[in-house]
Amino acid sequence: MAVERKSTSATLWLVLLVVGLSSVLPLLWIVMGSFKPHKQIQGGDVWPWQKYGVYQQEAAPTSQPSTAPAQPTAAAEPAREPQPTSLERLSLDNYRRVFKQMAGLPTYYFNTLYLAFAGTFLSLLVGTLAAYGFAQFNFRGHKLLFALLLLELMIPGEVTLIGRIELMLQLRLFDTLTGLLIAYVAGNLLLVIFIMRNVFTSIPREVIHAAQIDGASTWQVFWEVMIPMGRNGLAACAILTFLAIWNEFIFALTFTSGDRVRTLPVGIYMLRDQYGLVNSGVLFATVLLSFLPIVIMFILLQRYFVRGLASGALKA
Repeated sequence: MAVERKSTSATLWLVLLVVGLSSVLPLLWIVMGSFKPHKQIQGGDVWPWQKYGVYQQEAAPTSQPSTAPAQPTAAAEPAREPQPTSLERLSLDNYRRVFKQMAGLPTYYFNTLYLAFAGTFLSLLVGTLAAYGFAQFNFRGHKLLFALLLLELMIPGEVTLIGRIELMLQLRLFDTLTGLLIAYVAGNLLLVIFIMRNVFTSIPREVIHAAQIDGASTWQVFWEVMIPMGRNGLAACAILTFLAIWNEFIFALTFTSGDRVRTLPVGIYMLRDQYGLVNSGVLFATVLLSFLPIVIMFILLQRYFVRGLASGALKA
């Protein structure tokens, strides 16, 4: 039994190692590629253990064969110096090109940060209030209404894209940050309601009754009991909502037409229009810059995120 248990544990660790490496290697490839020129990336010279690629050996210009007799060489050519390793050829040129040549990058970053933070805050504010109502109040038709919300959650937003564009045009919200913000809040609100409703339902009723006996009002129960006890679910909703808004592309591309309201994913997509072709090094540098806020947010909230998903965020 002990041998079989150790064999199963070793197999499990091996599978987890393979899965972890398959997830981390693409990110490391982007990090290393962001410090390399386009030719080195195309030549496969990205990792530190790789040597000088074939792309560096430029062919000499061809000429017509000469009929003159070859002159004997006086001495052998000196030995070539060893080429620098891939790690020694790292450069910040791609980042310089991003900030100097990518028009509107600060504007794209500001717009995306504003939409992500404002959209996350409004989604959590409205979504937790609605989830609290579904979890604690047995009003008529609440189960049917919640089922309709779940049904709406299953419908992709792209299905209603044409209708949303017409609505944006009629409300004069097309090509505005306000219109994008409303679209993002509406798109992520249902997920927050679904998760937080299950989190609030998992809180023992005795705790709520004890607070009510002590004289707490409905608002006090919500802000002083439900919110602190559901902070893990709130962190999970915050990360999921922030990530969804930060990476959103279809709505940002469809609902905007000018640089002043363009977001970072659309700006990265427009890189090939500015450079004429895809420059892998500049593209990797831009993508890496777009990772930073997400990585920082996840590092700050990761323990709450894991607890929120494990302690009731996905409970039925």
